[in-house]
Amino acid sequence: MLKSLANILRLTVKELRAIRGDLVMIVLIIYVFSAAVWLVSDAGSTEVQDLSVAVVDEDHSPLTARIIDEIRAPLFASPALLSPQEAEQAQIDGDYVLVVALPPHLERDLRRGDEAEIQILADATAVAFAGTGSTFMSELLAETVSDYLTPGVEGDDLVDVVFRSRFNPNLTARWFTAVMQLMNNVTILMMILSGSSLIRERERGTIEHVLVMPVRPHEIVFSKILATGGVILIASVLGLILVVQGAMGVPIAGSIWLYVFGAAIYVISMGALGLMLASFTHNMGQFGLLAIPVIVIMILLSGGITPLESMPEWLQFVMHLISPATHFVSFAQSVLYRGAGLDLVYPDLLKIAAMSLIALVLVLARFRKILS
Repeated sequence: MLKSLANILRLTVKELRAIRGDLVMIVLIIYVFSAAVWLVSDAGSTEVQDLSVAVVDEDHSPLTARIIDEIRAPLFASPALLSPQEAEQAQIDGDYVLVVALPPHLERDLRRGDEAEIQILADATAVAFAGTGSTFMSELLAETVSDYLTPGVEGDDLVDVVFRSRFNPNLTARWFTAVMQLMNNVTILMMILSGSSLIRERERGTIEHVLVMPVRPHEIVFSKILATGGVILIASVLGLILVVQGAMGVPIAGSIWLYVFGAAIYVISMGALGLMLASFTHNMGQFGLLAIPVIVIMILLSGGITPLESMPEWLQFVMHLISPATHFVSFAQSVLYRGAGLDLVYPDLLKIAAMSLIALVLVLARFRKILS
């Protein structure tokens, strides 16, 4: 037992030295858990902010002047006043996402009690901004017209519905995307780097040196997972604290140590899966072609990009059954967003641990076959 642990330790040190000597890999890990998280969180945001708007004012009344004045930052950029022909051409050219058409005699018709129609033309090529922006613009127009025509008069609804958003009061998208991008990077890098460590030894011929050593397959597997998993775990925690929480200002509600515990279990399953895929290939090209579809499916169907509840029930069942990423995303969201403790997230931890154990058993069986 002690001899086996000593062998694992020596092999782990060997793997760490290999990582230390690979400058490209070190730069990649630093970039993925720092700049990449920041850039993807900002560039991937679908929040409505400084949305380009043009206004066609055919009424030129105090009401339309009030409406134009209310279209302002942070949701909308200062509106451009255009003629109907100019607005049509500008939207064809993609200059404005929204065009608000204020018809002639708008204020006069509303004061008479007649129906009036304000048209919002949205450039639907920008689907997220067009849909959300149109909703915000509709609410702004309704509130502005109501306040202007009946100032100080409250609605006569019997029920006053008040929305309060927990865990993300301002509905800031980067709070969500930053953490989820970090989780996705753990999945991607752990699987690729663990598998590439085996492929690298095959391509360089050093695997033969390992095979003639008095080591067992499980010692090789554990050393590769420990070395790669340790590096990825440390990098993800530093990225979470320094980049996500520190530089980006995303609040972390739960325990960092609980996250570290869950992430440590998760990287074992990803490392084992990466080694399993690598055992069926002979070079990096084959490994990449095999690993990429697995990574894409795991990430897209993990619940970190789209909610699991929006997927078919049979697909939810399958992903809960075979993918540790689904449970890791649920665990990370509960801990980091909602401040959940161990008493609430232990079912996900147990499922991740069970899948890690199964993955280890399968990869050890595979290694005994290919190394014998």
